[in-house]
Amino acid sequence: MVEFRTMLDSSKTTAVNKNTFKRLLWVFVLSSLALICFGIIGFITKEDSEDLYSAIFCTVLGVLFTPLVWLVTGLLQKSINKSASYISDNTEEVYTFDDDKITVTQKKLDEFSAVTEAKYSYLYRVIENKDYYFLYISKMQCHVIDKKALTAGSLSELNSLLTSRLGDKFKHK
Repeated sequence: MVEFRTMLDSSKTTAVNKNTFKRLLWVFVLSSLALICFGIIGFITKEDSEDLYSAIFCTVLGVLFTPLVWLVTGLLQKSINKSASYISDNTEEVYTFDDDKITVTQKKLDEFSAVTEAKYSYLYRVIENKDYYFLYISKMQCHVIDKKALTAGSLSELNSLLTSRLGDKFKHK
């Protein structure tokens, strides 16, 4: 058995956003480069002041595109966190990994309590990086487990369990 005890606070949503942003960074960088190229081509082929303004717009947007996406994502996540009362410093989560199932227990004071038991086949994908495990239950939903919250078992024991139960659906980063 492997167990983690942690709090469901905004650091978990931040970790998910950073992980997703890193995975999609090449899309944002290529988009930025394409906009900058369009801007440079616009400068070279400009015929009038309207072409010049378009070239400047494309170049500036290309330079700012990736940071703007990061900023908007962060602002949207803060808004979502405020509306989700279960994301709080008072919400405790316990993840238990047994041979045949995963149990997730969530409790927020005496306001909210939930226990979920699932087979490993319930998971869409699990991604491990140096600090976290991301247990995806769909493409857009995941549980985030901070490795520092380990209270029973070992990380190598969990990795072996996830590898044997999930195969290619378990990714090490």
